Amino acid sequence: MKLQEATQRMKPFIGQLLVLAAIFECRFAEIVEVCNPENFQISCQTNEVIYVKSAEFGRMDVGRCIKKKDDFLGCSNDVLSLLDQWCSGRQQCQFLVTNDDLEEANTNCLEILMKYLKIEYSCLKVEAMCSSSHPNRISGRNGYISSSILDRKVCGSSKSPWIISANPGQNIHLEIIDFNGESASSSFISCGSVYGFILERSLGINYTICGGQRRERTLYTSKTNSIEVHLFSKNSRKGAIFLIHHTVIGCSELVPPSHAWYKREGSEAVIGCDNNEKKWQVTCVKKRWVGDVGNCTEAVINYFISVVVISGIASIAIVLSVVAIVIGTVYINKYRIKQEMKRANLYKTYSTIGSNVQAYYRPVTVDQSENNATCWDMSLVPPNQMTLLSDKCTCPTLQMRNQGNGDKTEGERSLERQSLYSSIRST
Repeated sequence: MKLQEATQRMKPFIGQLLVLAAIFECRFAEIVEVCNPENFQISCQTNEVIYVKSAEFGRMDVGRCIKKKDDFLGCSNDVLSLLDQWCSGRQQCQFLVTNDDLEEANTNCLEILMKYLKIEYSCLKVEAMCSSSHPNRISGRNGYISSSILDRKVCGSSKSPWIISANPGQNIHLEIIDFNGESASSSFISCGSVYGFILERSLGINYTICGGQRRERTLYTSKTNSIEVHLFSKNSRKGAIFLIHHTVIGCSELVPPSHAWYKREGSEAVIGCDNNEKKWQVTCVKKRWVGDVGNCTEAVINYFISVVVISGIASIAIVLSVVAIVIGTVYINKYRIKQEMKRANLYKTYSTIGSNVQAYYRPVTVDQSENNATCWDMSLVPPNQMTLLSDKCTCPTLQMRNQGNGDKTEGERSLERQSLYSSIRST
């Protein structure tokens, strides 16, 4: 009895706790059910906006709002466009589930049946920087640019565009979530309103950002690693609310290992060694190069060793050649000097002999078979000079003359001495 009374007293508090629990769940959960009648509220933190992914109103399934399974389950209607008008792109929103708009949107369920709202949402962090006097730079990261932040802080104009950049070799991919657009299945392609433009300055490309098309679509993929996003004011775009999701894609330019070259074609690259035919192929997967790459240093070391060996052999050969040339030159020079010294000594000796030939030679008579002849007697010649003159002065073959009537005159002997001297010098 006391337990029942306590339970009755706690019912109001339990109801309040359930409402608080529902609000708490909505704040942190991704998928929530909001019963009828309940006040639904979403509040994101600073520099965050609401992104509603899906919203249904009706009797979808048994859960928090419908406790028992019956024959009236499975009726619902898509109310995402209404949630986009009330919540998407904003920092917070609040509405009553029994709103007439929700009731009118549901045409598949009986009016007398209780219906609930099933919503999937999240709070997306957006770019907080927003200067109205200079460009706002975003480098190497993914994120969202919100039109709501733009409206509050007045930025993104021609004087203060967002400049999004990545590493060399990478590209920038842009997607737009247009909360004023058509459903995902819509084929509506005309440019209902212009939200701004994208400028790829290095290539001179100017791409218009159109609104009123599909809710989520690819906007632009850059051909370089830097683009500018220029957005128009709220009045110019008729109060449209949207998000631009920027993503860095692709791999940075690959740095090849030492003594190697590198050639890239899109997401494929080939690396090869400078000094041989070795090659490796790598592929860009999720911003990273995937593939095995060898080492070209070993080939360079082998090449260096070969060069050193060849250079050493060549150096030794050059040194030996130089030594041989030097030795040969020295030997030849010595030989020439020796010969010149011999000739100088001979000249000196011959000069002495020429001036004193009578002192060294005396005529002797030798009997010949046919006639008498006189030759020079070598007995008075010094030993060192005898060797030099022996071939020329051995009797009886050299300097022989017929014996005449009496001795020759002094003039004739002088002529003979000069002739002998000339004969000796010619050697």
